[in-house]
Amino acid sequence: MPATATPSDLQRLRAALAKVAKLVIVDPAFSPIFARLEQEIALAEAEGDLISRARAVAARHSAMA
Repeated sequence: MPATATPSDLQRLRAALAKVAKLVIVDPAFSPIFARLEQEIALAEAEGDLISRARAVAARHSAMA
């Protein structure tokens, strides 16, 4: 995954999560992959939130300058 996940990256991760979820139901051996995909999605979403918050702070600072 690149440093910043794009919306298409998140879409692909979510699609993979749905497919692996079905595999886990059939064979729990896929559980580590499912957990990793959940982790990657959470990290990508948190990074997006962080960037949004940073942009908001920068915009407020620019408006005050």
